[in-house]
Amino acid sequence: MYYFTYDPWIGKLLYLEDFYVIQAYRGLGIGAEMLKRLGQIAVRSQCNCMKFLVVIWNQASTDYYTRRGALDLSSEEGRHLFRFNREELMDTAGEELKMTHHKLSQYRLQYLNVT
Repeated sequence: MYYFTYDPWIGKLLYLEDFYVIQAYRGLGIGAEMLKRLGQIAVRSQCNCMKFLVVIWNQASTDYYTRRGALDLSSEEGRHLFRFNREELMDTAGEELKMTHHKLSQYRLQYLNVT
């Protein structure tokens, strides 16, 4: 659900993954209690912030978090989140690393065929 990470500009932070309350249980304070507990964990662990993503079409979640004081960094700081997938990483890493990766993959296949 969460993990700790480090940002050179912020310091230690708690990163929240896959926070979801089933529709039938919304409005019962479950989400608020979970956020409270996560906030306590972050503060006790010396984190400077908690980060998470919300898909762009989920306005209800965006509203929920902003009502509780969360900043929408895409509008507040003008930041965009980017990702390199495996293939793009291999392209970025260069031909030498591609060859190493290919050799390791071949070795794994040989190992699996032997055992």
